[in-house]
Amino acid sequence: MRRITLLTNPDVCNLRCPLCFLNQRALLNCDVANCNKERRAFGMGEMPFEVARAAIEKYAAERDASGKRLLREVIPSTMGEPLLYSHFDELLEFCRALEIPLNLTTNGTFPGKWGGDAAMELLLRSCSDIKVSYLASEQFDGWKANVEKLVRVRDKLRENARCATVSLQVTLHKKNLQDVPELVSWASAIGIDRIKWNKVVLLKGVPPEFRKEYELAEDDVALLRSRLKSTKVRCEGSLFFTDSHNGDCAMGGVCGVSCPFMDEIWILPDGTESHCPDPEHRFGA
Repeated sequence: MRRITLLTNPDVCNLRCPLCFLNQRALLNCDVANCNKERRAFGMGEMPFEVARAAIEKYAAERDASGKRLLREVIPSTMGEPLLYSHFDELLEFCRALEIPLNLTTNGTFPGKWGGDAAMELLLRSCSDIKVSYLASEQFDGWKANVEKLVRVRDKLRENARCATVSLQVTLHKKNLQDVPELVSWASAIGIDRIKWNKVVLLKGVPPEFRKEYELAEDDVALLRSRLKSTKVRCEGSLFFTDSHNGDCAMGGVCGVSCPFMDEIWILPDGTESHCPDPEHRFGA
C-alpha cells in the first residue's frame, strides 16, 4: 500500500467553501435560493485516535519481498481542516516515531499554534509535501501571506536539512479560470514546488443553477491542460487524467486497471475502508 488517507475530521473546518462535499450534500435535490438545509447534516464525526493508530500500524506492517515497508505516506483528512483534528499532535508524533511522513493538505489558515514559525518548521520536517488549497483563498484574506510565510520557512530549513515540498492544490471551476495566469506567475515567483490542478467534482444531485455556476466546459479543460504543460512550475492532478472508458466515475472516468488509486486506501472515521476516492460513493444521494 503506497499510502493511506485517514478521514480524521471531515466535519470540522474553520471555513465554509461552497464546493465542499458536505455543502453540496446539503444542496442535493433542492433549489439553491430556497434551500435551508444544514450543510453539516451529513457529518461523519471525528476519527478516534485509536482508529487512526490501528490503521497506520496495520499497513505499516506490510513489507515487500526485500523486507522494505510498503507504506510511504499517511494523509490526514482531505475534507475539513486536518490541523483542527483534536488528535493531530498525537498523529504527527506517532508517524514521526515510525518514520512515516504525513502528506498534508491544509486550507492555509494555519489555525492556533500552526501559524508560528516553529510549528510550520515542525510540519515541514514531518511531512513529505504540504499542499495548500487555493479554494480557501476565496474565503480567507490571509491565505497568500500564509503560503509565502510557509515557503520562507521551507527555504530556511532547506539550507541545512531535508524538508517537505510546498504545493498548491487548485480546484478548477468556472469562476476561478481567470485566476490561473496570475496564480502560476505568483507561484513561480515565490518558489512553489508543484501545483496540483483538479477539475471540480460536483455531486450528481446538485441543483442545475449550482452546476451552471461552477461546472467547467470541456473546451476550457482541454485548453488549460495544453497551456499548463509548458509552465515553469511542475503541474499534476486530475486535470491531466484522460478517460479510459465511457463510465461515469466522478474522478474523471479512470477506474479498473488504469485507476491511479489502485495502491491507496481511504479509512473513514469509524474504521471502514474504501478503495475508491469517488465522493459520489460517500456523499451522493
